[in-house]
Formats: sequence, C-alpha cells, structure tokens
Amino acid sequence: MYMQITKNQHYVPRFYMKYFSNIRNAGTKKEKVLISFYQFKDNILRENIPTTSVCSEDYFYGQDGKTENSLAEMENRWSIAFKNVNDDAFAEGDIESIREFVIYQISRTKAMLSHNREMVTNVMEAVSKKQFGNVADGKTFNELLENKIQNEITPEFGLSIVKETIPVISDLKMKVITNETEMKLITSDVPIIIINPLGIYRAGLNSVGEVIFFPISPWKIIFFYDEKVFGELPNKISDEREVEIFNQYQYVSADERLLGKAAGDFNNIINSETLNCKREQFNKMQKTNTINDGVGTFFSTKSKSIPYYYNIPILRLPKLLRKIPGDFRETFQREYSYEIRLAILCRIYRDPNFISDITLKEHWKKQQRYSKVLLKYLDDYWNVPKKDRIITPELMKKLKTVPVNAIINKDVNGI
Repeated sequence: MYMQITKNQHYVPRFYMKYFSNIRNAGTKKEKVLISFYQFKDNILRENIPTTSVCSEDYFYGQDGKTENSLAEMENRWSIAFKNVNDDAFAEGDIESIREFVIYQISRTKAMLSHNREMVTNVMEAVSKKQFGNVADGKTFNELLENKIQNEITPEFGLSIVKETIPVISDLKMKVITNETEMKLITSDVPIIIINPLGIYRAGLNSVGEVIFFPISPWKIIFFYDEKVFGELPNKISDEREVEIFNQYQYVSADERLLGKAAGDFNNIINSETLNCKREQFNKMQKTNTINDGVGTFFSTKSKSIPYYYNIPILRLPKLLRKIPGDFRETFQREYSYEIRLAILCRIYRDPNFISDITLKEHWKKQQRYSKVLLKYLDDYWNVPKKDRIITPELMKKLKTVPVNAIINKDVNGI
C-alpha cells in the first residue's frame, strides 16, 4: 500500500502555531498562516512568515514517513481539542488529548533531541574513559562515538517511549487561564515549560509540586499542576507582570526562536541583559551527574526542566513549605515509597560529626532542620501509614550511623 511521505516535517505542529499567527483568506484554498519570530542567532526579527517554513526540517522524523504520519493522525485529534479549549467548550476527552500532546511535544523538539544526545554522550564518554583510559580520548574513537549517537539517538527513538510516560502526569490537574491584560502571551520552538517551585533546581514529571504550562494563544494559557500542593488556580490573570513572567520562561526555554503574532510582541524582553544571562545559565546546565562512591559509578540524567528562576504569584506554596528557604527546598516523587521516606529520615538524623569543616557541618544541620519540616508536609501529602511513621530505638541507631554514600544514592535497603 502506497504511503504519502511529507518531506517538510514540523517539530512544532502548524495547528499550534496557527493560534499565534495572522490568517489571510481564512477557510479558502488561498489561506495563508503567517507567524512572526525572533531568532536568537544573528538577532533576527521576522514578521508574517508562513508557518510552513517555521520549526521544520526535511525528513526530521526520517524518510520512511511512519513517524510523521503517525504524528499527523494525532495532531488531527489534538487540533480539535485546542479549538474546543480556545472556544471555551472543552470536555474530558479534550483534556486527555491535550495531556497526550504535552508529553509528545516535550519529546519531539530539536532541543530535546540535542539534550538526549548530549546526555548519552556524557555517559558514554565517562564509561569509555573508565574502561579504556586514554584510548577513549582519541580522535577516531570520538568520531565513532559521535556517529553511533547520531544514528541511534534519533527523533523516532525519542518518541518511541513517549506513550509510556503519559500516565506519569495523569494525576495533574488541567487548568485553562485567560489572559485579560493587553500584553500578549508569546510562545517558542520549545513551548512546554516544566518547573517546580518546591524543587527549585530540579523538576521531574513525577515530582511533588510539579507544574507544566504553555500558552495556547496570546490570550489563554494551560497549566497541568499538582493540585494537592497549589489548590485551585484562578480562571484569569489581569496583571501584566504575570504575563511577562510567562513570556520570560519562554525566552529561557526557547532553542532557536520565539514565536508570536507580531514582531512587536518581543520588544519588551529581547534586549534584557538579565534574561540573556538566565538563558545562558540554563543552556550551560549539566545534562548528567556522575558520582563515584568508591565502589562503583552512579550516573543520573536530568530532565529538560527549567529552574524556578521567576516566582509565579498564582503558584503559592502551602504555609509549611514556605518556611523552607529556597536553597533548602527539595522534591520527591508523588507516589509514596517507604524507601524514599527512609532516605529522608537518614538525612534528618545522621550524626553530623563525621564532617570536620565547620561551615559544611552548619549547612548539614540546617538541611536536617528543613528536611524535618519537609517530611512533616510529605507525610500528610503521601498519607503515610501510622506504622511507617514509628521510629524504634533500633531504627534510630541505624539512622544516626548510616553511611553517607547510602544517603546520597538513596540506597537505604540495608537499614
């Protein structure tokens, strides 16, 4: 059976960009959908450019057309949901379609492809140097490694595991908020923003306090968020400062371009030195962490979430969590785990006398104090069984003397 193959393949769907575009001859064969953009490279502003040529590459998802055609089918469903939301006439099925869109859009951008390749490169380079020593620094070896990653870490590979991720955010509540200010919301080639006001420097899709947001037009923005932490969000915003904050996150998140209805929509942010510093800082963040505990090497990869750079007023933490200073805030998975709770207990009760440096010891003690506050909140959040909250004298003795590496790696199974 013949399958039509589209050469020009979009990593930000045209139906999404259409809501930020000017449409000429709407509904006719001569319809033109024109969007404006700011390109970071060479500081270029362009107005009324056809969306056919924006956020796309030839055969981005491969030349067999399978991934592109599969996405096109889903985009038909997503576009209906977006229309219903923008028309204030959406149902439960639309919410689930948009939830699906979020996970796919996170995974399908050029920026995520680069992120994944860099993560794999970092891990493979570290493993290779450990196994082969100086040989792993050779030009030929590096070329082989680069070719392997380019061939195996592809857009199709990134999308192959997306469906399994959707249930991770199934408990997050969707909220549509209307922008009632005169300032327009803008978007970008990486439109889905992932943040966590509780885990300021680290946000994972399964974390307590997780927030995902993105504009669906200059006048509406969608949130998927942890309702147990933030309660009910407002239906509308009327303060331009809040709109500006959402736009600032798009500026930091963007890979190559900001997108909007008019070039003038970018004027108030593109010349901000502070914003440029934040964007540069974000782009330089490590994609992996490597910890050697003397027994083995532990690798942890990082999601492409943004640190909580800008406070969003509508995301107000509960009073108990606000007692924890930003530098001591931390988040854990939303699903209760006895092992994770035990790891937090280890942090709280581990005797700090193993630390000789006075400054580090004081920092450890502060961390213990604030971890205790956090655990008090999490016990209610997780609805921890009473039996798990009991600390016996035997357990306390183990908590005070647990090896520090076990706390760092959360390996507390022996306790």
